[in-house]
Amino acid sequence: MKRFYHKIINLGLPHAKNQKDVKSIKIINQMSLILAILMICFCIIGPILGLFPVLYFSIPFAFAFSLTTYFNFKGWLTFNKYYFTLVPIIFICLICWHNGINMGDRYFLFATALIPVILFRNIVLIFALSYLNMGAFFFVTWYQTNYQPYVKVNHTAELQYWFISVMAIFTIFYFAMQYFKKGSEDYEHEIEKKNEEISSKNKEIVDSINYAKKIQNVLLAHNDFLQKHLPDHFVFFKPKDIVSGDFYWATEHNNKFYLAVCDSTGHGVPGAFMCLLNIGFLNEGIKEKNIEQPNEIFNHVRKKLIADISKEGQQDGMDGILLKIETKNNKTEVEYSGANNSPILIRNKELITLPRDKMPVGKGEKTNSFNHYTIDIQIGDTLYLYTDGFADQFGGPKGKKFKYKALNELLLNNHQKTTAEQNKLFDSTFENWKGNLEQVDDVCLIGIKF
Repeated sequence: MKRFYHKIINLGLPHAKNQKDVKSIKIINQMSLILAILMICFCIIGPILGLFPVLYFSIPFAFAFSLTTYFNFKGWLTFNKYYFTLVPIIFICLICWHNGINMGDRYFLFATALIPVILFRNIVLIFALSYLNMGAFFFVTWYQTNYQPYVKVNHTAELQYWFISVMAIFTIFYFAMQYFKKGSEDYEHEIEKKNEEISSKNKEIVDSINYAKKIQNVLLAHNDFLQKHLPDHFVFFKPKDIVSGDFYWATEHNNKFYLAVCDSTGHGVPGAFMCLLNIGFLNEGIKEKNIEQPNEIFNHVRKKLIADISKEGQQDGMDGILLKIETKNNKTEVEYSGANNSPILIRNKELITLPRDKMPVGKGEKTNSFNHYTIDIQIGDTLYLYTDGFADQFGGPKGKKFKYKALNELLLNNHQKTTAEQNKLFDSTFENWKGNLEQVDDVCLIGIKF
């Protein structure tokens, strides 16, 4: 029996062009089978109740509904939708002409009004066909109120027939609700499936980026290496995303220590690619080309960037500061070059913004050689190198930028604290300022005490 049911329900599925056709074919076959069975029940119950004229309608009605499965089998789906919508209206109107108002046949029109909602997607068509059912209901109600029925039965038979009709209508409503419920469940299942797919893809992407972060961290200056050359320092590094366009990098060559704090174009994955490229060119300039002066190293990196990635007009590159630190006769000498970023020197409780070049390391409006600067370091000096991420962060009570002036005041007011205390202070200050707002850029700030 179950196999027969499924065979009937699936008639015509090979003709389906999409999922909507599949649902339409199945619901037509299912409701046709149910309604045909109901009509057969009326054929049996009618004579038992002495209502032999019922056979005039229940038998043709059962045959008419049986035809819909044949139409689906033949692949006439569009025709079948209209047939399945309009034929019940016609039959119900004929039955109502035949029977009296107390037999309740007209209420079947409420059930058939659901058919357009199930089968069609066009809103105008759905409303038109549903209103046609409602119009038929009011028409037959008016007709049965004003005209005598074709057949008259006693009151007991009317009640029995009315009860059977109502049960049949509720059966139709039940299966209609099951259809909508299943559609809702299918939709929820599809959403869950899509969410699982998205979650899986997202996990793969995040795992890949986390692995990229490990690779990037290997290229960044290692804490032990920094500690060896800069015994009293801190690094406040906070990428916007998992990987960063900002970077701090250090190397040693020919007894000279180099430290770069730079902001590559972009952030996240694109910024990280630029970061790797910039580090590669810095390393090439120092280790392979044996270029010593920071400004000449920046010139080399800019030349490589323009030659390799700026052929189609992109202005990718970096802003940053490159230090060369060398100890001679127990005295520390610092040489540097600044591309759009200035080192901050605090000496004797005075903040000094050191000079810079207003051009990036990359393609820009200017292609002049970067300038070479020297800092005569004194005992007690504190040097800060930072990118624009901290100053550009929105936050505070009015959601405004932190700004460089406030950042420099923060440096000046706290430069005498230990580097560990300063690191914690800058972290808490940044988080408190940002609050619930999104971090807008990567942040990198290094402090060095001499």
